[in-house]
Amino acid sequence: MEHFGSFVTLAAIPYLVGFLALCFWWRWWLLVPAGIVAAVLAKIEYASVNTSDGAGVAFGIILVVFAMIGVASGFVASGVVVIGRTTRLRALRAVFVLPTVFIVGFGSYFAVTWTQQKIREARYAPPSAACLDNLHPARIAGVAVAIPVAPGILLFGDGMSDDHYILWSNPDARAFCSEADGGNATLKSVVFMLDGSPARREMETKRPFCSRPQPEYPWAEMACHLIPTDVIPDKPVKMTVSVKASSFDPSARERDAMLKNQAIVASDGLRTYRSKNDIYLQRPDGYFAQCYDHHSKIQPWLSCTATEELSDRLAISYDFRSTAELFIDQSAAVAASARAIFNSLKR
Repeated sequence: MEHFGSFVTLAAIPYLVGFLALCFWWRWWLLVPAGIVAAVLAKIEYASVNTSDGAGVAFGIILVVFAMIGVASGFVASGVVVIGRTTRLRALRAVFVLPTVFIVGFGSYFAVTWTQQKIREARYAPPSAACLDNLHPARIAGVAVAIPVAPGILLFGDGMSDDHYILWSNPDARAFCSEADGGNATLKSVVFMLDGSPARREMETKRPFCSRPQPEYPWAEMACHLIPTDVIPDKPVKMTVSVKASSFDPSARERDAMLKNQAIVASDGLRTYRSKNDIYLQRPDGYFAQCYDHHSKIQPWLSCTATEELSDRLAISYDFRSTAELFIDQSAAVAASARAIFNSLKR
């Protein structure tokens, strides 16, 4: 409360100066030019303060903003007084107008700020317990799934490109729950982002999903805990299941790029194709993935991506960590885990 009182005192001084600068211009031919000059000066001063840096920037912005509000209030007060003089309305006399506009103008900033804060709180409020705790029905290419509001899940609806739901975002989670529980959730893509930044993970893991064991979901542990950079998990760090066009081969382009290069064949049958910055690794059974070598001690592994047909209408793509030595066994385990992740959603 003490800090708020200090802020009001600080804001009142430039507001008063700005208000007094324009509240006594009671002729149109004086008020309009004065208002234009004041607006131009305010814009220049605000731009100057806003591009500055240092500890005093916030202080300067407060002074300029309230001076601008004061000037605007003074302009309005003078305009109302001029109207009152023209129409001879007693209610619009200066003795009534000036104190009223002064109080309303000063309070408008706090009213708008309070309203914006309440709107922001309402927008980002946590979803209901039913939304967070229940499974929500949806369909993707005719497959019935039940989606939990869990970390790392990103959904794309079967509509416009902006029809998507980031389930670690409170507004998106509420929107998806409403859509799904109304029986209207048709998806074109389901994405599991199981490897991300620590900041995102910290926010996501506050979901009730992570507060209890989830043995039915083979991806839950990775979703709720950040993967150390030196670990090579036997599960994808990102997985996408999406609707594909009929007779479309989701890996055709990568296969063509791979086969344009000469293969290096290892003793265990692993074939390595190099194309500029990309590395293609192919198992003896024909399975292949496009990989990238970071050449970093922080990331001592290859980042690989593989894409397969999941059914005649669905494709599955997943990113995983591996090395040339582990690839044959590692890729098989990851592929099985990727399918298990999607199967865990089926109803």
